[in-house]
Amino acid sequence: MYDVRRLRLLRELARHGTIAATAEACNLSPSAVSQQLAQLEREVRTQLLVRDGRRVVLTEAARVLVAHTERVLAELEQARAEVAALSTSVRGTVRLSSFPSAAAALAAPAIAACRTSHPDLRVLLDEAEPEESISALRTRGSDLALVYEYNLLPRIRDKGITLQPLLQEPLLVALPPEGDAAAPAGPVSLTDLSTRPWIAPHSDTALRSVLERACQAAGFEPQLDYTSDDYTVIMSLVQAGLGLTLMPRLIAEPLATDVRLCEVSGLQLSRTVSVAVRAGSESEPTITALRAALREAAGGAL
Repeated sequence: MYDVRRLRLLRELARHGTIAATAEACNLSPSAVSQQLAQLEREVRTQLLVRDGRRVVLTEAARVLVAHTERVLAELEQARAEVAALSTSVRGTVRLSSFPSAAAALAAPAIAACRTSHPDLRVLLDEAEPEESISALRTRGSDLALVYEYNLLPRIRDKGITLQPLLQEPLLVALPPEGDAAAPAGPVSLTDLSTRPWIAPHSDTALRSVLERACQAAGFEPQLDYTSDDYTVIMSLVQAGLGLTLMPRLIAEPLATDVRLCEVSGLQLSRTVSVAVRAGSESEPTITALRAALREAAGGAL
């Protein structure tokens, strides 16, 4: 009989590539991961890992186990969900991870609605970016995650994760106030803004990549004079007339005071916000209740 916890570690190793990265993702020490995988090799009675410098390479036997592990874990999640669904009430604790703008616009009203509709349901919220949230889902550190995907970047692909889109929002160009004579009215073409300086996020590499790709699609390389990790600082720089920026609506609208927000013409730029859960867990009552509340919150967000 193979231990499910060890199979899950092998699956995470296949994803992360190193013992150290797997240990970090699973909140374990590298030595603990190594010991558990060594024990799994003894259970399987065949070699599963070959060291290649700092990385390890999975053998064919290991790859077979990983493929079966995805199906086994999904079946176990479904079994838990069906047993929990036998209860006549929604009760217990459910853990939600969310990136900041969705935490404010979607998670807060959804949690409040759940508190009213399901007083025996406790929702815990952690703030995290999509990659970290997906990792937490896989290792059972959270039960649901609010994640996003930009249409100009690769999409989330994970056999162990199910995504349900909640909303699609446009990316908006933030321009200085109306007093700026160079600021156009209505939707704007990025090509017409090619000579203007731009302001980009520093650590939000996804949004920065979208800004750069969008400008490249419009035929120019953006002149990035300023970067910041604080979106209020970015908006202040725009308001001061020091440059332009590109932001999803959920981020931009709460911060836009005197800043003008315009949609982009001639180029589709969007961000899809989804709720992610582990495959097989969709019918678990606490997850079903929170997903329904998130859908309702999304309906009123834009």
